[in-house]
Amino acid sequence: MSHSVTDRRQLLARAIWGTVGLTAASTGASLAVAAPAAASTKTVTYDVACLLNTFTPIVAEGSTDPSSNFRGTTFFVEGELYPAGAIADGATNFDPASVPAIGHWMCRGWFINRTGRAGEADRPEPHVVTHQEYLIGRISEGNLFPVDQLSSSGLEGDNSGRSATRSVVGGAGMWQAATGSVVQHVIGTNTTTGPNFRFVFDLAKKS
Repeated sequence: MSHSVTDRRQLLARAIWGTVGLTAASTGASLAVAAPAAASTKTVTYDVACLLNTFTPIVAEGSTDPSSNFRGTTFFVEGELYPAGAIADGATNFDPASVPAIGHWMCRGWFINRTGRAGEADRPEPHVVTHQEYLIGRISEGNLFPVDQLSSSGLEGDNSGRSATRSVVGGAGMWQAATGSVVQHVIGTNTTTGPNFRFVFDLAKKS
């Protein structure tokens, strides 16, 4: 890949997550134990290492600077999914190959931030709206379509590393017809320079 393409990919990725991984690491906050779930919900937690080398943007026509006017630019990125606590809180050089992954995380999204557009109020944050898939199971020749899945949709990305609450919009297999919410925490960075996430799901219990 050419330096210009690599630089643009890095630039766009940092426009979403910035240095929030380092911010999260510097706080020393521990997120290993989720808060108790309400009686009507079930708490499930997964860790994810976002693989920045898979980040693939399609830049929207007329886009300029990713910190301001990249609205409409789309992207796709993948990550490795792990059990809760597999990635240490605040790790800044986590090796995704150092822990066996139990599944895959896939994210597709659109930039929505804007500043300096004629006739529009500035909205520098949040940076993107995304749809995420959490596949609990490894894709292989004998398992092309892992059955156990969760999906979420919502906003993410700001300059201070705040956690984002997202809607759970479905599931399959052991999470068939899942509903509820998920909180996305940034807990550090990994060797691809991508962010590490902890996703804490509060899923509505089936009656």
